[in-house]
Amino acid sequence: MPRALVAIEDTDRDRDVLQRAKTFALGAEIDLVVVALATSDEYTEVERTLDEIGRAEHTSYDENAVLEGLFGDVDDLAHDVLGDAVDYELRTVVADTRDQATSIVDIARQTDCDHVFLTGVRRSPTKKAIFGDRAQQIILEFEGYVTVSMS
Repeated sequence: MPRALVAIEDTDRDRDVLQRAKTFALGAEIDLVVVALATSDEYTEVERTLDEIGRAEHTSYDENAVLEGLFGDVDDLAHDVLGDAVDYELRTVVADTRDQATSIVDIARQTDCDHVFLTGVRRSPTKKAIFGDRAQQIILEFEGYVTVSMS
């Protein structure tokens, strides 16, 4: 069964792209693969914060706690928008921007997705480059449909 993938990072714009993917999934009667994205720097920051808290509390936090700190809000956002209306699987990616795009394309291929939804970033005041590096790389590398939400 074909699926669609939606890449999110827990921002207000991601709520919009999730809603668009939900509408598409309901109309096409397909499941979604929700990919939560974070950078290596964000991972390190959460890890460092939990380490400081752990020292103060005389305890330690493992990698699962770091991932929960990074992606807990994303999971809540996906559940809030998609609820029980659409079946979805949550995947996580911790990588730099260029590697995130490769990971998204790889996950889309592995999970039989024929459509990718993501948010774009306007890169210049003259709007010559409409999409950010990640969106542009996905558009160029993914063989299926790509919807980029610019709201």
